[in-house]
Amino acid sequence: MKLKFLITSLTSCSGCVSSLISLDFFSQFLEKTELCYFPFLEDNQLIDDQDYDIALIEGCVSTDSQIEFLKKIRKNSKKIIALGTCAAFGGILSLSKERFAIPLQDVVEINGIIPGCPPPTKLFGNCLIKLLERKEIELPKKNLCDGCPNKTDFILSKETIINKIIPDNKDLFEEGENCFLKKGVLCLGPITRQGCDYECIKAGMPCEGCMGPVSKDITSNIINFLSLANVSKDLKKYKGLYYRFSKPKIWRS
Repeated sequence: MKLKFLITSLTSCSGCVSSLISLDFFSQFLEKTELCYFPFLEDNQLIDDQDYDIALIEGCVSTDSQIEFLKKIRKNSKKIIALGTCAAFGGILSLSKERFAIPLQDVVEINGIIPGCPPPTKLFGNCLIKLLERKEIELPKKNLCDGCPNKTDFILSKETIINKIIPDNKDLFEEGENCFLKKGVLCLGPITRQGCDYECIKAGMPCEGCMGPVSKDITSNIINFLSLANVSKDLKKYKGLYYRFSKPKIWRS
């Protein structure tokens, strides 16, 4: 029997659902599932007494109506999977001073996450296959630095001066070791989960942490990480560093 899926969005850019549709695996996914609710493709309504095996939900929770909507989905779904960084951790809206932005798990119990902004193709496809096989999602357990193409023997210390979040041409093209941290450019690779295939690193940009931490929460990881180095005062005051993808739960209080 085909699994019954619900796929929907809360506050988001729809990038995660767009990535889903762009997967080579998506046509097979359609053949192997029964899409009961997917407003991104079909103009249908959420039915009160409809049961779902799996709900894939992208986007953060940012309105009271979304809280009620999410609770309704939880009541009718065997599993809820947080799709993407916003659903898993709170997302970019966490930087807003006007609206709250919280992950799904702050409202309802979830059964797994597929992280990334958007989720990387290989990881995304593998997670969907696991779901279709009625197995638990498996995420990498190592940090980004472990297999980084810029990997070096460099050890972060108080002698390391970090004063930039964007590398300049000199950082990108000078010969020798290319570790961003060694060049004074903030990179969150040491506290970020593997699985992104190093797309940002390969494009000349440091990791911003969208895959989330291997353990604990993003904010505490960043604070502990920065305490190891000599970080400029401007960077320490930059809230976008701490809350780009997550904000402490006390934000709504």
